[in-house]
Amino acid sequence: MEQTFTVRDSSFLAHSFDWDFRDADTKEGTHVIHSYPAMMIPQVARHLIAWLRQLHPEAQTLLDPFCGAGTVLVEAARQRLEAWGNDLNPLAVRIARARTTPIDDDPLLSQLSALDNRLTPLALATWEGPIPTFPGQDFWFKPTVVRALAFVAANIGEIAHANVRNLAWMAFSETVRWVSNTRNSEFKLYRLAPHKLAAWNPDVLAVFRETLARYAEGVRAFSPELRQAPIAPRIVSSDACELSGVPDGYFDLMVTSPPYGDSRTTVAYGQFSRLSLEWLGVPSTEARAIDRRLLGGKASSTPANALPSPTLQAALAEIAHQDGRRAREVETFYQDVDRAIAAITRKLKPGALCGWVVANRTVKRVVLPTDQIIAELSSARHYTVVDNLVRNIPNKRMPLANSPSNVVGDTGATMTKEHLLILRYHGGP
Repeated sequence: MEQTFTVRDSSFLAHSFDWDFRDADTKEGTHVIHSYPAMMIPQVARHLIAWLRQLHPEAQTLLDPFCGAGTVLVEAARQRLEAWGNDLNPLAVRIARARTTPIDDDPLLSQLSALDNRLTPLALATWEGPIPTFPGQDFWFKPTVVRALAFVAANIGEIAHANVRNLAWMAFSETVRWVSNTRNSEFKLYRLAPHKLAAWNPDVLAVFRETLARYAEGVRAFSPELRQAPIAPRIVSSDACELSGVPDGYFDLMVTSPPYGDSRTTVAYGQFSRLSLEWLGVPSTEARAIDRRLLGGKASSTPANALPSPTLQAALAEIAHQDGRRAREVETFYQDVDRAIAAITRKLKPGALCGWVVANRTVKRVVLPTDQIIAELSSARHYTVVDNLVRNIPNKRMPLANSPSNVVGDTGATMTKEHLLILRYHGGP
């Protein structure tokens, strides 16, 4: 059984708590809505927020600058905090809105029932509506799948209730991934092997129906608690290095799990999202540019001053000894992390607490202790370390080993642990 505690439980000791949550249901309530790469599991978010509220009992506002699918926002709302989220990926923004939006039973059940009645094999067989196209569509989808997806999309567009319609769009987005010609065990876009592709004939209507039914049950389970938040979570779409649209000096708490490295070499958020976004009507040029716009995605055109992190500088020197280009790529990522810390700092009140959930990756067999690097970069902006815990990642959708040299048989360990780094911001110029 999952361990629980409340903000009022003064006996809670973070270091004696089991943060691994090996047997926890990570898809409860609205957390069932849409998969997303490298999500913080809800149990970590829930207990981390409660721990920070023990340390800061007056806290009322929370910011997640890399909100992804909205796990932190859901858990903050359930604890009656005013939550704000930010993400650059338009798919993440839509997922987070679906997860954090309560819907009354009457419109939810009635409109989904009407949609289900329209989505019949006979109606699909006689349907003659328009079929959207985008580059590479025939490579990633079989013709029968394309037609069925277009049919489902046309019917979703007829849903009158905006929140029910967005929920259906998220079920559609998940369906797009599962019925495509991709290897669904991967976040990156890899096409099925020819022998598997030949036998691949997914039932689009069945997948969509089952997915949407699960989402509806999740919404019904969490809607009463989501309504208890003082204000509905607000989700902004902007660069985390700027956080435009997020108020300055407003937040008591910050809880987030940023990307662990640039998307090209670590977790491919853009590749994961691309096919869904193109089916949702986002222009292909925008859908295909996400990875380049995320942390470390684009090298600066002007030299930057050395970042104030001795740990980072030592690691960069060791990587550069092996591969100068790779060292510059890593440095670009941490330059963007530093810019994000600067943006976050502008949004916090003095005395605010920050919970960073990060993993320490390895490049060229050099460990990059991101927790320590963030602590050192933050120290230059008047933060101090409150605590730093380590948890195992019991279920991770990444290989346990990779090849740092691209030589067959030459492997190195990937990320199997996360750090829960707690910082306090003291204010200052």
